[in-house]
Amino acid sequence: MGEIKGMGRRDFLKTAALSGLALGGAAALTGCAPSTGAEKGASANASAGADVAWDKEVDVLVIGSGTGAFAALVAAAKGAESVCLVEKGTMWGGTAATSGGGLAVPLTYAATDAGITDSKEEVVKYFTNATDGRVDQAVLNSFIDNGSTFIDWISEEMGWKFAASPLFGDYYEPMDGWIPMGRGSLGAADASGSLSAAQMWDQMKAKMEGYGAEVLMDTPATELITDGAGTVLGAVCGDKNIKANAVIVATGGFDHNDEMRAKYHPFKIMATNAVPTNTGDGQLMGMAIGASVSYMDRCWGAPAILTTGDDPEALIAEGRIAQEIAGTDWAMYRGLPGAVVVNKKGRRIGNEAGPYDLFNQAFAYYDTGEPGHVNIPAYFICDAACWATYSLPGHTVGAVGDGEDSYFNETYGGEASDPSEVPAHFVKADTLEELAEKLGIDAAGLAAEIATFNENAAKGVDPVYHRGEKHLDINTTGVMAGSRTDLANPVLAPLATGPFYGAVYVPGTCGTAGGLTINENAQVVNVNGEPIEHLYAVGNCSSGVSGGTYVHGGISLGSGAVMSWVAVNHVLAAKA
Repeated sequence: MGEIKGMGRRDFLKTAALSGLALGGAAALTGCAPSTGAEKGASANASAGADVAWDKEVDVLVIGSGTGAFAALVAAAKGAESVCLVEKGTMWGGTAATSGGGLAVPLTYAATDAGITDSKEEVVKYFTNATDGRVDQAVLNSFIDNGSTFIDWISEEMGWKFAASPLFGDYYEPMDGWIPMGRGSLGAADASGSLSAAQMWDQMKAKMEGYGAEVLMDTPATELITDGAGTVLGAVCGDKNIKANAVIVATGGFDHNDEMRAKYHPFKIMATNAVPTNTGDGQLMGMAIGASVSYMDRCWGAPAILTTGDDPEALIAEGRIAQEIAGTDWAMYRGLPGAVVVNKKGRRIGNEAGPYDLFNQAFAYYDTGEPGHVNIPAYFICDAACWATYSLPGHTVGAVGDGEDSYFNETYGGEASDPSEVPAHFVKADTLEELAEKLGIDAAGLAAEIATFNENAAKGVDPVYHRGEKHLDINTTGVMAGSRTDLANPVLAPLATGPFYGAVYVPGTCGTAGGLTINENAQVVNVNGEPIEHLYAVGNCSSGVSGGTYVHGGISLGSGAVMSWVAVNHVLAAKA
């Protein structure tokens, strides 16, 4: 591996900050002839005795180029006879390539380099507690046992060096087994410096193709082909029947499938930054041949300021989802000094400086007095000081601090916009009462809430939601806010000065987190827990490694990468 340039504070933080960007049952098939599964999840069958006309035969077929890129790379590099990766869309890498690129993998050299003391026992304890016991212990142990080996391998293979980040660490705090950093959001660098996700995915594509792997873009997989015993023989990909010794499904979530979200999610998810091709294809193909599914009620929560122009009431009534990019709130907006998020009654809904996924769970609250999800939609509100100091979607200001401390502008800024111009998704009012009227918030409730909040914020305390008391509040949201030393609490300030600004704030996601149930080998299992031969799943179309829980930044990419390693090694070992 070539010399890796050290990551300065700015590169380190910029890479880490963006890494925060993770049913069943079909009737048994009879006969011995190959059969195909229907796209909508029902059993479909070929005529008994009919033969499939194969257009292509490969050793390993990977479906999806997000975390599936890791599977294709590992297979190609470790000597699979032939590897073909098919991608439904025209954009290489899917949602993964648009993320921050951070990988969550515990017990690696990156943690050791950062002086982190950790153990397998503590990792298991944390995952078990954070998931409320829902995590599959066998799968979790496989992830832990293989994670460090995978990071060592890909570091050598790609010439990358991973570094642990103080940002986007363990999200569930306090929790037995929690540590402040070392497991989540491992950022990659090469000899040129820190790498974006797009750069990582481009490098992996070039590497796998150098080994002879074939990549077919704009080629959706629509059906899995099995024999009469249920063994997977291949898949229908575009206009081709591709035969494979192993099929690894990595098709992502079902964000853009309105029917599936309505069926499985306990409350409305109104915004996503996942690519539009994430429509649950892998889950549906698997269920069509009898695969079990798990954690379909879960998603990687990422709330958002709604900037798309969609009417929130229409999104709710029609069960649609907005494609939201600019407004996705990793930690940049809701927890800024001088900002809060409230519901229609004017009440705050949670710790605005906390992790995005945990804050997203506040939308699940159901009011039993006035039946309904009272927190959907919610409203972002800030005062003039916050507006003048910080960049918000469609509104850009100058740097916070100077030189190395001008982090906020370095990461999210740009050419400053005219502060008098208010983007269409914001409203402006001279008083809180006027703002409440414009947004449809109970004015008396808001006035009372902000009065109490302001009194406490001036002292740097939040006795209701404890904003600013936790490690992540200070070391992620606080960093986004410029690590203010002029405030009693770097993420708290009163909403004291008009005019005031507000916008619709909605539950969102960067990917759904439930899918085909896998075992410790990343094999897809049926409703009886038995492996479906030659079928594997990784990433957001699988049940993953964390019980559908966003345990720390980068868990979607990290778990998908490691389980890709596990899947391919299981495939190759079976052939040995």
